[in-house]
Amino acid sequence: MDTKEAVIEALAHTVFDHGALNNAFYQRWLGSPMKLREVEIFAQNYWARTCRTALMVALSFLHAKHISARAEIVKNLYSELGCGDAKKAHSVLLEKYLLDLLSRLAGRKYTLDELEAGEVLPSTHLFIAEQEALYAPAEQGRPSSHVLGALLAQEWLAYSMLTRLYEGARNYQNLYSNNDEFHEWCEYFYIHIGEAEKEHKTQSVTAAALECSNEDDLAELTIGFKRFLDITENYWNGIARAIEDSKTLEIGI
Repeated sequence: MDTKEAVIEALAHTVFDHGALNNAFYQRWLGSPMKLREVEIFAQNYWARTCRTALMVALSFLHAKHISARAEIVKNLYSELGCGDAKKAHSVLLEKYLLDLLSRLAGRKYTLDELEAGEVLPSTHLFIAEQEALYAPAEQGRPSSHVLGALLAQEWLAYSMLTRLYEGARNYQNLYSNNDEFHEWCEYFYIHIGEAEKEHKTQSVTAAALECSNEDDLAELTIGFKRFLDITENYWNGIARAIEDSKTLEIGI
């Protein structure tokens, strides 16, 4: 690893001390099973954000100027889209998991229309708007290194985020008839934890290094990186607050 890649990877490692990975939502999700309404709040807002992931990766591809950086990013995008199999696209696997979990909690079939008709929190709308701004078209003056900084944060958060979400999903194993059935419905987590997100982390460092040719580029990379962490922390804490508010409304306080 050259010096530039080492500097960028050191920056990437700071995600582990940030509130984007250490927040009130993860504490609640990991702690104990939640009721249907609480899981709905999570599912509706996680879906609203995550169904856009492939688009954000595609925008980072368009921003990258170096052909080798584009080659690294397209590997990421290919993985997100199921390596050419639409049924294995990550958004499809997520939809399948969320609708199944909500159906089990509700005791009836829960539909995608219901999931998408749910309330999207202001903090989630803010995340989506800020993410779009981070990946804004180059003609609006956004340096490619700034965009690659956002992608770096996104990919270095993803693996740890998904391990946390999977560990919380285990709180609902009692809803499945046996252990095998539970694992059959968790493909969304396994495809990321087993391989995809570890590769995406490496690819994001390589792509960022290829786009950074001087100290100004590294500074822009850092700005994009840190901003993505901050909006992610706000996003998760917004979901945690909404879950707590739903409990308060339920008991009539």
